Amino acid sequence: MILMKRIDDRKNNYYEGIFKAAKENNRKKFRKLFLKLHTNDQVELFHLLYTEKKKKVESFLEPSEFAELFEWMDPADQTEAYEAFSTEYIANLFHYMEIDNVVDFLSYRDDEERQALLNQLDAAERSRVEEMLAYEPETAGSIMTKGFISVSPENTVQQTVKMVRIFAKETEMVYYIYVLDKENRLVGILSLRDMILHPEDTKVQDVMLTQLTFVRINDDQEVVARMIQDYDLLAVPVLNDEDVMLGIVTVDDVMDILVEETTEDFNEFSAIRKTKSKMERGEESAWQTARVRMPWIIILVFLGMISASLISSFEETLNQVVVLAAFIPIIMDSAGNVGTQSLAVAVRNISMGEKRTKEEFWQNILKELVAGMIIGLAAGIVLALVVCIFYQNLVLAVIIGFSLFVTLSLSTVVGAVIPFLINRLKIDPAIASGPFITTINDAMGLLIYFSVATKLLHVL
Repeated sequence: MILMKRIDDRKNNYYEGIFKAAKENNRKKFRKLFLKLHTNDQVELFHLLYTEKKKKVESFLEPSEFAELFEWMDPADQTEAYEAFSTEYIANLFHYMEIDNVVDFLSYRDDEERQALLNQLDAAERSRVEEMLAYEPETAGSIMTKGFISVSPENTVQQTVKMVRIFAKETEMVYYIYVLDKENRLVGILSLRDMILHPEDTKVQDVMLTQLTFVRINDDQEVVARMIQDYDLLAVPVLNDEDVMLGIVTVDDVMDILVEETTEDFNEFSAIRKTKSKMERGEESAWQTARVRMPWIIILVFLGMISASLISSFEETLNQVVVLAAFIPIIMDSAGNVGTQSLAVAVRNISMGEKRTKEEFWQNILKELVAGMIIGLAAGIVLALVVCIFYQNLVLAVIIGFSLFVTLSLSTVVGAVIPFLINRLKIDPAIASGPFITTINDAMGLLIYFSVATKLLHVL
C-alpha cells in the first residue's frame, strides 16, 4: 500500500507539471512531459484536463502524435476531444488511424457531424471509410480492418519475409500472413513462426495452414469475438460469400466488443436498453433517460399488482395473525435475490454460446433445484430459530421457515428456466432482467407464504 501511494504521488506530481505547462501555454514543456507518458496515461491525463486546456492540446500536439491516444479513448473522451478541437484537426487524425477505428468513431456521430468530417477527407480515403460505414452495424464488416499482409502460394519464405519488412509499418497485424489465390480467395494462413522455422527457398503453399478459421462479412460481432476467444487467435479473416478475403478482425477490437456487449447485457439485465447514440456518450437528457427506462417500469408496476392482489386475497389471514406481515419483506427479498443469482448464471451461459442437450438442460435444472433446496433449508432453519427465540411461537417459526425453504427452492428454478425459454423464442435472454424475475418470485413467495399460513391458521 505504501509503495502504491508513493507511485501515485509521483504520478500526480508529474501530472501537475503538465497541467502547469498547459496553464502557462508552455508548448515545449508540455510536449516534453506529455510525450514521455504511456498512451494509457496520456488518455487519463487528457480526461483530467479542463475543457479550456483540452482546446490547447490541438496546438501543442501534431495530429500524428494525438492519433494513437485518440484510438485508445472511450467514446465519451473522444466526444470531448471532438468538441474541443477543430473539424480539420479531427479529420487529420484519420490519416494516422486504423480505418476500423475511424469508422467506429464516426458511427457515434450524427449525420451532420459525420458528413462534415467526411468532407475533410480526400476522395480515396473518403471512399474507403464510406465503404466500411455501409456494412451493417455490429457485424464483422463494420469492425474489420483492411490492414493485413497477403501473399501468393507460389511465393517463397524469403520473398514473404521481404514483403513483411516492407509493409509491417502500414499493417495492423504482422503475425499472420494470409495466402490468397489469383481471385483473392483465402487458401491458407502462414504464421510468423512458420517463416522463421523453414528454409528461405521453401514455398508458402508447402508450409501454410489449410485448416482455416474465418467469419463471414455479415456475421454478428459477438460471433466474431467468441471465435477469437475460443480459438485463441490474434486475428480472424473476414470473407464474403465467394470466399474472397475482405479484411481481418483483431483481438484488440474483440476486447472492445466484449466490453460493449457486457455493458449492453448489464443494461438489459437491469431493464435499461441503450442504443448506440448520444446516450452511450453520456449526453442523454433526463427525458431520454426516463424514456428508455419507463416501459419496463410500467410493465413491472402491472406485474407488481399481482403481489398486491395476493396480499388482498389473504387479508383475512393477515387480520387474524398480524405478525405475518412483518416477514413479508424477508420472503420477497430472499426470493428475488436467489432468483437473480441463478438468472445471472443462466444469461452468462447463453451469452457465452454454451449449447446444452435436453438431458444436460434437465440436469442443470435439477442442480439448481438442489442448490436452491440447500440454500432454502439453511436460510429457513436460521430464520425459524430467530422467530422461535423472539416470538416464542413454534408454529409461526415453522410457517416462516418452511415457506422460505419452498420459496428459495423454486426461485432458483424460475431464474434458471426463464432465460432459456426466452432464448428459444429468439429473444435476447438478457431481457429476462433482474426486476422481471424479482417480480415473478415475489408473487410466488407470497402465494407460498400465505397458503402455508392459511393451512396452519387454526393452530396459531
